Amino acid sequence: MKAKFITGALLPRGLMKASRLVLGIGSPLICDDALGFRVVEELEAMKIPDLDLDQQSVSGLDLIEIMMDYQKVIVVDAIVTEQFPAGTVMLLEPADFKNAIHGSNPHEVNIHMAIELGRTLAPDRMPKDISFVAVEVNDVWTVTDQMTDEVKAAVPAAVQAVMKLLEG
Repeated sequence: MKAKFITGALLPRGLMKASRLVLGIGSPLICDDALGFRVVEELEAMKIPDLDLDQQSVSGLDLIEIMMDYQKVIVVDAIVTEQFPAGTVMLLEPADFKNAIHGSNPHEVNIHMAIELGRTLAPDRMPKDISFVAVEVNDVWTVTDQMTDEVKAAVPAAVQAVMKLLEG
């Protein structure tokens, strides 16, 4: 039996992806970095049709393969700008990350560059519509499965931001 890999899972041939993906990025064991995972868990309970949900602890070039073959991708992630109060929900586009410095690995590319590379190498497979729901966070260093109160309280607003993007 022939199979294809989709978002890290081996799926039997004939099982198709949805046209849309919500990708929660982060770590469930690093305080507020769990934000993307928590939003995806809330969305999973809603059983939204034609929507794939995924949680990944990756960044940079690893995102290209995950995003391929979707029409629309919404990435949900924690962000540290130190410009807004913790819990602030932001709607961003890839260009908003053009000058971002990749924080976890100095040898990796930022999200904007990864998307541009994907669009250059596989223009027919990369989504045309990629958006970000980012939440300003307090703590992306402490090892704990508990988010800070401000970020935990922002999860419903982040879910609503994703829903708004899915409708548009």
